[in-house]
Amino acid sequence: MKLIYSLLLITFCHSIYANPFEVFTTKNGLINNHVNCIEKGSDFLWIGTNKGINRIVFEGGKPIKFSPRRTSVPVLSLEDDGKNVWVGLKGKGVYWMPKKNYKFIGFRKDILGDKTIIGIERKGDLLYILTPHIKYTFNVTKKSYQTENIEMPSNYNPVIKAGGKELQVYKGVLSRYNAATKSFRSFSLAVKPLVNTSFRNREVIGSEKGLIFYDADLDTIHFGDPLMMLSQFSINGEDTLTDDLDLNWDDYVFNYQFDFKELGEQETVSLTYTLAGNNTEFSDTVNAVEGIELKGLEHGDYVIKVSASNSKGIAAVNSLKYKFSIANPLKDSIWLYLIIALITGVWTMLVIRITVSKYKKDVKVLEDALLEKTNKLNQIEKAQYGLVDDQEVKL
Repeated sequence: MKLIYSLLLITFCHSIYANPFEVFTTKNGLINNHVNCIEKGSDFLWIGTNKGINRIVFEGGKPIKFSPRRTSVPVLSLEDDGKNVWVGLKGKGVYWMPKKNYKFIGFRKDILGDKTIIGIERKGDLLYILTPHIKYTFNVTKKSYQTENIEMPSNYNPVIKAGGKELQVYKGVLSRYNAATKSFRSFSLAVKPLVNTSFRNREVIGSEKGLIFYDADLDTIHFGDPLMMLSQFSINGEDTLTDDLDLNWDDYVFNYQFDFKELGEQETVSLTYTLAGNNTEFSDTVNAVEGIELKGLEHGDYVIKVSASNSKGIAAVNSLKYKFSIANPLKDSIWLYLIIALITGVWTMLVIRITVSKYKKDVKVLEDALLEKTNKLNQIEKAQYGLVDDQEVKL
């Protein structure tokens, strides 16, 4: 149990101190906390939110100034081509802002006027504009365009690699990913990314709760080996210890439950066990949620060995072994048998003694009766020969 508590404490401490994020919100000058897009300029960042655009000026790697430009609808995409900033709006098409005055100028309203723009990219004379279902390719000098039907993914699941560390979305939030064990570890701050880009040695992430900067050097999460550990053990529904299990003969139900480190959720982990004892060996594989249940065992000495692996093929580096014994029913009742045998023996001896004593009494009575009868017969015989008086003879 101490091992379990130690591992849980380590995991808890890692979660508390593993916060390499710096969050900027409206309190810091952001025009709105819901960040939809991020575009890198030469010396600053353009941030598109639900209520407009921020241009963020940096001093080194630290944001120092948030300049706002409000819009009536959410800004979903931005593109900085050096001279102009292209702006894609929700249900309002595309606008471009010359950097000399930052005034909004509509672009091809005849085609894009009521479209929701989710992506813009400028390459030379070509301007690529994405809506949820159509990709437009405009030649800005020839004023021609082409269209292509597309389907954009509904979920944003980035793979962010920075400073030798990898972040992925796991259960809806950004988490550290360990490629060796294919496992995840969560941060103390729950980040649901909507967009991201790299800027000045940090990862910039847009979310519904603000603009977030990730610094890999401050990420203190450490991954270990995949391990399994016993979390609960019960016999007939009562929690107990696995040590020194020398049980009397009876019907038992054993239940083993386990926790895991670096193997993922219990639903994805399988337990493989082998039970050896009573001159037999049995193996099976079960889901970790169910645990291992043993019942209907005969008397004997048993050893159970357990290993674990997840659905991705990652196995725990350790295995667990437990021993127990169920006593032979004859061994359990030997004293009862001895007592019964002793009582039976005493009773038998008593009966024999009583029978012998009664027999002896009967024999003596018979002997006395026979002796008396013999004496009388002798007296009669003597009387016949005149050896005794007739008056002394009584039949």
